[in-house]
Amino acid sequence: MTDKQRDLLGLTLGCLVLFGLRLGARDLWNPNEPIYGEAVSEMVQRGDWLVPYVNGIVFAEKPILFYWMAIVASKLLGGVSELSLRVPTLLAGIATVLGSYVLTRPYAGRARALATSIVCATLFGVFWNARFVQMDIFVTAATVWVVIAITRVIDHGAPPLRGFMLAGAVAAAGFIAKGPVAWICPALALVAYLTATRRLSAILRWEMAAGAATCLVVAAPWYAMLLSTGHGDVLTEVLFRQNFARFVNPWDHRAPFWYYLETFWVDMAPWGFFVPLAVSLPRKGDGERRLATLAWAWILSVVVFFSLSRSKRSPYILPIAPAVAVLAGEVAWGSIVEQWSRRRRTAVVAILSAIAALFVLGGGVVLVAAPRKLPAQATAAMLLGAVAVIAGALLAFDLLRARSRARAPLALATGTLALYLMAAGVTLPALDALKSARPVCGAIEGILAPGDALVSFELWNWRAEYRFYLRRPIENVFGRDKLRQVWTGSQRAVVLVEADRLDDARQVIGTGEPVVTGRVGDRSVYVFTSR
Repeated sequence: MTDKQRDLLGLTLGCLVLFGLRLGARDLWNPNEPIYGEAVSEMVQRGDWLVPYVNGIVFAEKPILFYWMAIVASKLLGGVSELSLRVPTLLAGIATVLGSYVLTRPYAGRARALATSIVCATLFGVFWNARFVQMDIFVTAATVWVVIAITRVIDHGAPPLRGFMLAGAVAAAGFIAKGPVAWICPALALVAYLTATRRLSAILRWEMAAGAATCLVVAAPWYAMLLSTGHGDVLTEVLFRQNFARFVNPWDHRAPFWYYLETFWVDMAPWGFFVPLAVSLPRKGDGERRLATLAWAWILSVVVFFSLSRSKRSPYILPIAPAVAVLAGEVAWGSIVEQWSRRRRTAVVAILSAIAALFVLGGGVVLVAAPRKLPAQATAAMLLGAVAVIAGALLAFDLLRARSRARAPLALATGTLALYLMAAGVTLPALDALKSARPVCGAIEGILAPGDALVSFELWNWRAEYRFYLRRPIENVFGRDKLRQVWTGSQRAVVLVEADRLDDARQVIGTGEPVVTGRVGDRSVYVFTSR
């Protein structure tokens, strides 16, 4: 086995632990996990591999790849569950980390590639999205592997036909996972890079047509089946309204132009703070210089592109994570081997000191506040707080000793890993009592009798967590007249109402006390029975 194969195997096993530890222990949380989970559940029930449904309504916000992967995982793992639903994002997270290694190695060598991949795996956005049912991690994986395929050709002399066809196949997978954005992100990175290096003509070759043909052959069948089976409305929604219309004239998630300049530091924590130090580093060879140019072009082009739309969410720029890892890993590795000037090393120490202080202070706040704010989850929260304090203290200890100061980035990586593992293994599952609909649904099951009419009042169509955990249809009624028909009907009505519709519902159901009350995240939930 070569050292590259050993590295990739070790990274895969490490990611399986980091991203896979107790992966199914946490319930599905809003805003998106219950929707996708219910869509997979209903596809399995219907035996339909073509169109997702949520509570019997066509759900056409995303293409099909995640659903197919989740169905396969569910069949292998004995049914639709929190674990099977997260297996696809786990795999995409592993692909992202391995991609960061494969991208970096031919430009900067094995040590830098390992540093990049460790940084990538411990970026908060990568860790979280690899463990959360969300499509953006697929775009991230597709972006890095398309960039790898093309740069292997233009920078490393790989066979052009093979490189462009591989890029086309990967881009197609991204397209059937999230849509056109999986083409746009790698295209932005590559065009910006080649423009910066004055080599844009390098991709204008006949093999590019072969890559495009490969992409269409792989991506087109699902879209063609939609058209051939009379689901043109699904195609319009998933391809045009959810992408082009949302970008140009958004109806939700509006944010100012500078939104990503704020969220970057959270999603790319803790290593994102190293990125500004990568400006104008003294790089030894042409490979390192090209890699840095690629990373900067990648980050700037993607962030600017998404900043142009008024619809913004922090996961939209997750595809820059491998490029962030390249630059932050370069700074961290250079600090470890002491190749930077004293001024740059001082800046690294200052950033690490601030992170150490943040760990200690943040962990201390959790230790003090958890018993009062989260009494039922205090132990789980306090364990996370204690790990943060210890991680910060150990990092500070390394920084205070001259002989260990250079390896402080390793202490940061170790402390971050410990935080993530504690969060995944203990703290996040304990928060189900606050974030999950399962407790409320369990209480509803306790009062349901055969023949009851179970309805919700004016819920958002895609509020799927109640349906997922009750495992039965819920009729969603709109307007007081419809609610009155149910409430006064021959069947006993069991009515689920969220706080923002409670006053309207009481115009029909009166002032009686609810038989079930609870909270799901930041929403209060009330359940009433007509008799």
